[in-house]
Amino acid sequence: MTVLEILDAVKDRGLEGALELTQRYDGVRLNPDDVVWNPMGEAAAVVDADIADAIEYAVSRIEQFHRATLPVNVTIDSDPGIQVSERYVPLSRVGIYIPNGQFPLISTVLMTAVPARVAGVKNIVAAISPRRSVRSNPMWTYVFQRLGISEVLLLGGAQAIGAMAYGIEGMEAVDLIAGPGNRYVTEAKQEVFRRGLVGIDLPAGPSEVMVIANDSALEEFVMADLLAQAEHDVDAQAEFVTENAGLAERIEQRVQALPPGMGKIVVTRVASKTEMVNLANQKAPEHLGLMGADVEQLVDAMWSAGAIFVGPMAGQALGDYIAGPSHVLPTGGSGRFQSGLSTRTFLKRVSIIQAAAETSPAPYQKAARLASLEGLAYHEQSMTLRAQTLMERGQV
Repeated sequence: MTVLEILDAVKDRGLEGALELTQRYDGVRLNPDDVVWNPMGEAAAVVDADIADAIEYAVSRIEQFHRATLPVNVTIDSDPGIQVSERYVPLSRVGIYIPNGQFPLISTVLMTAVPARVAGVKNIVAAISPRRSVRSNPMWTYVFQRLGISEVLLLGGAQAIGAMAYGIEGMEAVDLIAGPGNRYVTEAKQEVFRRGLVGIDLPAGPSEVMVIANDSALEEFVMADLLAQAEHDVDAQAEFVTENAGLAERIEQRVQALPPGMGKIVVTRVASKTEMVNLANQKAPEHLGLMGADVEQLVDAMWSAGAIFVGPMAGQALGDYIAGPSHVLPTGGSGRFQSGLSTRTFLKRVSIIQAAAETSPAPYQKAARLASLEGLAYHEQSMTLRAQTLMERGQV
């Protein structure tokens, strides 16, 4: 079935259609009553102390960053008696997609739910494939309970996106869907947005990295970061860019010896740092690593990556887990015009315009003149009425 057919099956047949798709694609047969799970109704989950400590550490760092970058409301007096404001309002209900394919990405729960909570979202639905007995795994229960998530949709793939967009028996539709996924999940998110059902965060598809370095002494760091992204799945993309012919050759030799099942790793030789900058800005990789003093100084010229990691100690996995900014980042070149997930993803801007009873007629006169230029007679009339009213009151 195509993604469109999967979405239509959920639209037309609801929970029944979603269950059939889950059995077909995930190999899991669920009872209707088992699809929506409330981890908050379970006994408190217990995990090893070092695991709980690592999760708490990550939550604190992610929360710290997103609280510091939370947008603030703004109010200005544009003219005497006229006040304009921009107010940020959290979305009421959002869905987050949690990949649970080859690797169960527990970190994605943190990197989506924490910014949503900081933004003020009250109702979060987490969708995750029921593979690997999610409900019986104390790790998942612990994370969901830690973040106060009371609705977990045990569906994966495009059918999970359809269920969150259309709603199914026992679960209402959401206002926005966030989180990374494979190409099918990304296509489904874009389609439900096109259908006008929900908002989405960004095209967060298969993982990407571009590492730029010239220093031969950094070979191990370069290889580590290329492998860290390529191990996600066969669709992952990793690229090494360098001016150093010897380093390029050694990385190519190591790549050829990799086992199957990894994503694609390519090595690109360039002749100058200008080429490095142009290539990075053109491709807009999800992750961009700059290693070595000679290339780290290029950071201010790099503007289109999802996230930039400066220095050999700033490995991409640091950003995947605990640095603070969300690891849900634009892929497929969309970093040229799209930003990564943040509290802004879960906030809606509302403009407020207030005008006092006593103010100057000048703004209305200017607006009336602009309306007349466009030929919108009733727009002009509405502004002229107010200007005349103020002049009759003696306002100047």
